[in-house]
Amino acid sequence: MARNSNDRMPHRSHARSSHPGGGRRAAAASRSRLERRRRQRNSRYGRFLGFAFLGSLVPGVGLVAAGRRRSGVALLVLVGLLACSAGAVLVLVPLNELASYGGDREKLLYIGVGTAALAVLWLLAALVSHRSLEPDGLPAPKRLTGAVVVVLAVSCVIAPMSLASRNAFTQRDLISSIAADDDEESQTTPKDIDKKDPWANKPTLNFLLLGADVGLGREAEEYGVRVDTQIMASIDTATGDTTLISLPRNLSQMPFPEESPLAEYYPYGYIDQTTADPLNGNSMLNSVYNNIPALYPDLEVSASDANKWAVEGALGLDIDYYMMVNLDGFSAIIDALGGITVDVSEPVPIHYGEPDAYCQSRASYIEAGAQHLDGSHALMYARSRCGSSNYKRMERQQCVIRAIIDEAQPQKLLTQYQSLASATKNMVKTDIPADLFPDVIDLTMKIQGAEIENLSINDDFFAEHGGEAANPDYEGLHAAVAEVLEDPVDEPDAESPEDAGDPPSDDGSGTDGEAGEDSSGDDGLAGESDDGPPGGTDVEHGDADGDATGTSDTDDGTDDGTGSSESESEADGDDGDDGSGDDDGDEGSGC
Repeated sequence: MARNSNDRMPHRSHARSSHPGGGRRAAAASRSRLERRRRQRNSRYGRFLGFAFLGSLVPGVGLVAAGRRRSGVALLVLVGLLACSAGAVLVLVPLNELASYGGDREKLLYIGVGTAALAVLWLLAALVSHRSLEPDGLPAPKRLTGAVVVVLAVSCVIAPMSLASRNAFTQRDLISSIAADDDEESQTTPKDIDKKDPWANKPTLNFLLLGADVGLGREAEEYGVRVDTQIMASIDTATGDTTLISLPRNLSQMPFPEESPLAEYYPYGYIDQTTADPLNGNSMLNSVYNNIPALYPDLEVSASDANKWAVEGALGLDIDYYMMVNLDGFSAIIDALGGITVDVSEPVPIHYGEPDAYCQSRASYIEAGAQHLDGSHALMYARSRCGSSNYKRMERQQCVIRAIIDEAQPQKLLTQYQSLASATKNMVKTDIPADLFPDVIDLTMKIQGAEIENLSINDDFFAEHGGEAANPDYEGLHAAVAEVLEDPVDEPDAESPEDAGDPPSDDGSGTDGEAGEDSSGDDGLAGESDDGPPGGTDVEHGDADGDATGTSDTDDGTDDGTGSSESESEADGDDGDDGSGDDDGDEGSGC
């Protein structure tokens, strides 16, 4: 018994000494296995996040990583073909032609639908890749993280596609809104245009730009729309070189072309039939748009056609198309562009105070020098006549147009497109047919960087070529315009007032170029009083001696024009200062 007891004792001692070491090794092995599994799970989760991200950006990558090689490779090949096709279009198709697609409603429909469908398919491919890659048994927080990664990645691709689709549909709707109405046929637009190449037999496109507004205290229903800004743009369809010809709003006795039905009603040129007074507001260019449709409804002549015929008679040119911009929309368009930069040649007064104060309560100025103007200040700058003249205002309007052209860069138009479209949709009218918009957009692209020359029909112009705003020498005007445009002088389309004889009550008395203009200095923003109801009533109450209110901002109605025909390179020429004392220095022909 003693031996057996002794035999067991060493065994128990061995068991006690060996068990602690074995337990530690087993625990260490267990921890090692758990750590390896944790690292493997983390590695698989990181791999899942990485390929889910790549699969969202490039469809097919995630499917290949998930083992679905056939589907993944097919999708990658398809994406590669699409990318190569898009790159080839960008490289091989000229920028002007690409921009012209923005005027083609059929192409815009394809682009809108195509990009929207591509965005949906891209999203579906990203979701399938994510689901194929996601490991089993992931806790909810990690699954949520994976979903967020996929959403962020795929948004980088489908957000631009969605924006492109939205812009395409917006542009298509915009063209439909502002293009010529198919139900209203114009009597003045070209009829023999080749849609495949509309400029093939048309080296020059003559385009009439009209700026219209109602004005403070004047309702459109009562007085109609006033068209004070009238600029004819003659565009070389091959180079984009453009000549801007500004017409004074108080130009009178315009002869209508022979083919116009209005030539019979105005044998002495456009003049108020009631008073036969060329100084009457109803004898002036800015009243044609309202008066003709109201006075002769049976002729079924549209306001725009009447205005185009009047400008054709004044300049001796055929006007192809017109575009009218409501000046409220003009301001909104400039704001959408982020403002414009103008080199102001002399301080321009704005914010005149109360409507009846005119220029006597000037509160602030747009100072001379380079100025960045928002829409509101650009509008006031372009329209102000306080301490200035109608002719200076015409020159500033030309400067604003050039500044808008400079600001209208493709990248800015793209980023601000929705704002521009919203500002344009209800503020612009034109007789350009919808199917001609692609070619017009292409031509507009050529204008950027092309030469722009200006011709202002102002006091200096009349001093050089004869006549005045109230009684112009239209033969001399036609010859001067033809010379500037480097075209031979054509025979006048209609008999000018000088050939037809003086109108019955026109005494031919000399009046200055601003005769009949209300020179109260108002800029259309505060208390305009120079227009009234259309049709046979006296619209303007100013006279050749100045404003009846006694608050004239011009010197007895005279203007110190700034040069009748100067290109931009001659902008620092003589100013033609009349020495009246109202201006304290040379104004030049700058902005």
